[in-house]
Amino acid sequence: MRKFFRYLFQYAILVAFGYFVYQTAFKKDTPPVHDRAAWTQRDGFVALGYGGITIDENVHSLVSKSRLREHLTALAKAGYKTITTSDLVDFYEKNKPLPEKALYLMFEGGRKDSVLFSQPVLTGVGFNAALYLYGDRLTGWQRFFVRRSELRKIADNPFWDVGSMGYHSELINQTPSGGYAYYLTERLAGAAGASEETQEAYDARVAADFTLARQSIEDLAGKAPLGYLFMPANTLGVSLPAAEARPNEAALAKNFPVAFTRVGETYNPRDANPRGLTRMQVAPDWTADRLLLEIESRQPKSRYMDFSQSVRQGLWQVTLGDMAVMGQSLTMTAPVGKDGFARLRGSEGFENFLCEVKTTPPDGGASTIYLRYRDAGSFVRIRTTAERVMVQEKNGPSLNTIFQYVLPLDHTGPVAFDLCVKGNRLLLGVDGKNVSRYPIPLTADTIRGSFALGAADEDDPTPEPATFTDLTLSTFPPRWISAPTIGDVPLGDARTLTAVVLPADTLQADPLRDAAALITASVNGVGVHLDLTGQGPEAVLQTVHFVETAPASMVFAKLLRGFVLPLGGPGDLGQLKVAIDTLHAKGFSVALRVDAAWQARLLDLDRALSPDWLLFDTPPPADDSALTALENRFDRTRMLFRAASQAGSQTVSYDVKR
Repeated sequence: MRKFFRYLFQYAILVAFGYFVYQTAFKKDTPPVHDRAAWTQRDGFVALGYGGITIDENVHSLVSKSRLREHLTALAKAGYKTITTSDLVDFYEKNKPLPEKALYLMFEGGRKDSVLFSQPVLTGVGFNAALYLYGDRLTGWQRFFVRRSELRKIADNPFWDVGSMGYHSELINQTPSGGYAYYLTERLAGAAGASEETQEAYDARVAADFTLARQSIEDLAGKAPLGYLFMPANTLGVSLPAAEARPNEAALAKNFPVAFTRVGETYNPRDANPRGLTRMQVAPDWTADRLLLEIESRQPKSRYMDFSQSVRQGLWQVTLGDMAVMGQSLTMTAPVGKDGFARLRGSEGFENFLCEVKTTPPDGGASTIYLRYRDAGSFVRIRTTAERVMVQEKNGPSLNTIFQYVLPLDHTGPVAFDLCVKGNRLLLGVDGKNVSRYPIPLTADTIRGSFALGAADEDDPTPEPATFTDLTLSTFPPRWISAPTIGDVPLGDARTLTAVVLPADTLQADPLRDAAALITASVNGVGVHLDLTGQGPEAVLQTVHFVETAPASMVFAKLLRGFVLPLGGPGDLGQLKVAIDTLHAKGFSVALRVDAAWQARLLDLDRALSPDWLLFDTPPPADDSALTALENRFDRTRMLFRAASQAGSQTVSYDVKR
């Protein structure tokens, strides 16, 4: 009888293997459709991770096949479209667009059941996915994992990409008490627990593992894997010490163009580190509605109205400390000896926004408003104590205070902020007063990031909370005005005006007067571009020379943002590229003015042209489909269309398509 069951078990393995080969190699399913010519968004994408898949509804540690079908069907119905790992690489390296609701679907661990049971579900909804695996499991004894002979079939299947989780899957530094470490996260320990591996040996071991991870898949699949999944999540780039992080980051950059190192959030914006991406791991008991709710709560938002409900709705990702709601106020309590921190989900793409908030710092501590937060090494924040307000910026190891305002000695109660962030400028109002004569300049490295709140109360063993009341946030799109002179620009109502275009020759008529005009615009946070329309590309160098040598050249060089260049004939495109590259090298932005005749010819332009903006001298077409090809080629958030002029006005407005 025992022999019979052994034969039965072996037969079952053969049947499963045959079904696996059939599913992944020979079954002629219709491959997923990727209409890349119709993709137009360059904001970001959602990433979801699944572990193994089971057909047994009583196994509660894995997502069942039926539950997976519910999830993917609901995602497809909600408009999500899957993308490949190659699409991610092109998105970050070549600024290629993605579908409107881009979804990157991952199956982690290299389990065979992930492929066996998800393949028919993927086929049914027309999705593709990526399988991430350890290299050493391709030849191990465990039959639960994808084997060498099966990998090529999966890699050739149009429904699947293959990515790496590293080569060595075994844990290291295991102790009798249950302690352990992942293979790449620590130096090897000796018998007594002390490290016996030198830093040099550790660096070499890390580099070798990344190389093996890539080669083990490349040799069998016939193509190099593009994606990497660092284990454990939330260590590299988060908590891994610098001595261990450096060799991992170097080896990762050498072998893989994209990597997922974090877990918990779903959304990856375009300015994210492509080797520090995040995904959300789907819980086995989540319904389809719960999955959609978790995704949507983390999606980019354009406006938040009711912050009293934001904690309950899960809009805040609290990393350290505690956040609570008290009436119309949010409170943030810091842990002892550390700064409390809560990031507003969905705020990653805020470029231009208004914020009003009243904050009361804890006694002896500080409340913090992060205007843009990318990570612990890159942010802009406003730190408020009982005595002063400080605007601080960090890019790398050093924290710099770029502006501070001392509160009046008789100040009591909360500090009221009225903030306007436009590109890389901050307009700061405190208690109804503009406390900075000029907009505060921010570095280009902090042009994007999340909105966040924080608190610090380091000396108190029982910290008091920081309070934030009457918080409002609203974004606004870029808005440009073209005018004959700076006097024609309504700077009195310029709070959401981002740029003004002036004729280039106005600078040459009276440089000192126009330097004053540039200062006036800058005071209002409005960038000035000089219009070279009607002149050949060779005029750019002459104008730049004038800007650098004029009597007010110091003002021009500091406050002039860029130039508007015309599209000329085909013979001028080579000169135009040289002009754009020259201006970019000198730190200026470039907008191309596009008239009706050239609009239809834009798609024929040499792809080497890289303007920062396109100014269309026509309104946006009524039929959105007419713009699809242009938005596929150019960033739609940098395409501005002429608005209707007001009667008697000499100014022309340009706005993004609504």
